[in-house]
Amino acid sequence: MFAFFQYLTEIAVPIYVLATMLNVGLTQKPATIVQYWRDWQFVLKMLLANFILAPLVTIALLNVASFEPALKAGLLLFGVCAGAPFLIKLTQTSGHDLALGAATMLVLMVVTTIYVPIVLPLLLSGISVDAWAIARSLLLQMILPIVLGTLVAKWRRDLTRTVQPWIAKLGNYALYVVLAATSIGYFPNMLDIIGTGALFVAIAFVVAAFGIGYGMGSGQDHLEDVGGLATAQRNTAAGLLVATQNFSNPNVLVMLTLANLLGLILLLGLAKFLSRDN
Repeated sequence: MFAFFQYLTEIAVPIYVLATMLNVGLTQKPATIVQYWRDWQFVLKMLLANFILAPLVTIALLNVASFEPALKAGLLLFGVCAGAPFLIKLTQTSGHDLALGAATMLVLMVVTTIYVPIVLPLLLSGISVDAWAIARSLLLQMILPIVLGTLVAKWRRDLTRTVQPWIAKLGNYALYVVLAATSIGYFPNMLDIIGTGALFVAIAFVVAAFGIGYGMGSGQDHLEDVGGLATAQRNTAAGLLVATQNFSNPNVLVMLTLANLLGLILLLGLAKFLSRDN
């Protein structure tokens, strides 16, 4: 039974990512996304938060606690990969402009493809990361659907009005499947890891990362909320790609998956809370 739900997770994750990114392209104007990139101070702060401060938090937490190498590797992967597609859902739930979430996600996602192959081998000896494999996966699953959706929205508005609501629903339903299937499929592994304290480290990281990103918003509500959510929600898609290609111990994948699951649940609730002020 558990193997079935693990397999279901593998199917549902790319469906969720593709549908979510396609919906971004169908609903957001490129000019609006570019407009947020012009706020270079916020962009630089997001890079600082996600690629310097957040990884330092991970390293600090791992120096305080001691875990087996596989769990340590999973937590490090969780900490260094930024630019998650789930940020779009979190931005929507928090009541902010999806274009801001998309603009932030795209910047972090592109930098992740350069950053991870350089930094991860420095943190974990014996690791060689294929930068092109990560870039290709992110390009095909995230950037290409956004571009395709943008082109359809520009040239076929009638088709956009018809398919966009269904694409949005597909993304939402796929997300529910991911959360449920992951919880059930990896439940035995979760029980094994709970006693190690690694999940508490993952939660501590998410909370600290949100605080870091929130503080980068310069007192502006929309930048504080999205900045916090963008920093706390890590790019598990990139992390899973690295984990499956470079680690034979399944606990690396399980640790990364469980850390992501806890982060999703925590941040969904937090985003809902933030929406009360918007």
